[in-house]
Amino acid sequence: MTTPAATSASAGADRRPTHALVASALVGPFLTVVGLALTYAVRDRLPERLAVHWGPDGGPDRFASLTEAAVTAAAMTALLPLVFVVIGAAWHPSARGPLAGFGGVVAVFLGGLLFGSLTSQRPGEVAQAFPTVWLVPTLVLAAAVGLTLWRWGRLRPPPLDSTRRHLPADAVRLDVPATTRVAWTGHAALPNVGVLLVVLLAITPLVVVAVLGMPWLLLLAAAIVALLVITGSARVVIDAEGLRVTSLFLTWSRVPLERVAEARTGTVSPLREFGGYGWRIGKDGSRGFVTRSGEALVVERVGEPPVLVTVDDAADAAAVLNTLASRRS
Repeated sequence: MTTPAATSASAGADRRPTHALVASALVGPFLTVVGLALTYAVRDRLPERLAVHWGPDGGPDRFASLTEAAVTAAAMTALLPLVFVVIGAAWHPSARGPLAGFGGVVAVFLGGLLFGSLTSQRPGEVAQAFPTVWLVPTLVLAAAVGLTLWRWGRLRPPPLDSTRRHLPADAVRLDVPATTRVAWTGHAALPNVGVLLVVLLAITPLVVVAVLGMPWLLLLAAAIVALLVITGSARVVIDAEGLRVTSLFLTWSRVPLERVAEARTGTVSPLREFGGYGWRIGKDGSRGFVTRSGEALVVERVGEPPVLVTVDDAADAAAVLNTLASRRS
C-alpha cells in the first residue's frame, strides 16, 4: 500500500512544485507592470474615455478614465490568477504543477485581453474587446507559459529501492499459469446525452455573442468543445507495461507495474472527492479520471497517491493488474 510517509518524504524533497507555484504567482504582477508601462507610454494617443466593457453586439457599452481603466486591468491581471496559487498551496504538492500552469495561462490571457484592448484604442475609432493584433500572441504566450510551469512543477516520484515488493496476500488475482499472457482494455466515458448537454450549455452563449459581433469568441467555443471531447472519454489499458489512461494524444495517467502496490475496486463520488468530472486531482493528491459516481478501479502506488478510474468490470481490471504486478515483484 502507498504510505503517507513515503509520499510526504517525496513531496518534501522535491521543491519544484512549490517553486513553480511561486513563479505562477509572479506572472500576473509582472505582466501588470508591463501592461501599465505600455498603457502610460501611449496615453497621449488614447481617447479621453476608454471602453472597458462590451455588450452582446460587440460594441462598447461602458467607459472610464485612463486611471480607472488601468487600475481595473491591473487588479484583475495581478489578483485573479492568485486563486489557482491559493488552491495549489492548500492542495497536495503533486497538484501544484497543473495549478501553477492554469494560473499562468489565466494571467497571460487577462493581461493580453485587458491591456491589449486599452492600448489599442484610438480617438474616433470603434474600440475592440480583443484586438486581432493581440489575440494570437496572447494565446501562444499563454500556452507556452502554462506548459512550462506545469512541466516545471511536476512532482518526481521517489526512487524505488532494490527491496522486492509483494502485493497483499488477499489482493485479487487471476488464477492462470505464470506464462499466460494477460491484458485488459476498457473505457471511461461520460454518457453521450451528458456530453451533448454540457457542450450545448458551454458554447451556445459564446456562439450567439460571436455571431452578434465578437467573432474571436468562436475560438474560445472551439477550445471548450475540444477540451470536453478530450476529457469526456478515455481508453484504459492494462498490459505488461502497467496501467495507461489515454485520450487522443494525451496520457492522463501512467502507472508502471513496479509502482503498483495494489489494485482494487472502490467507489467514487466525482463532485465530493474531486469537485467535478474528467481528469481531476484530489486534495490528497489522488489522480482520477472520473466520469460517473459508483464503482472505480483504484490503483495504490508505491510512494505516490492512488489513481482512480471509473470503468465497467473494475474487479477484472484489478485482477489483471495485480497478476501482472505480482509477476514483476
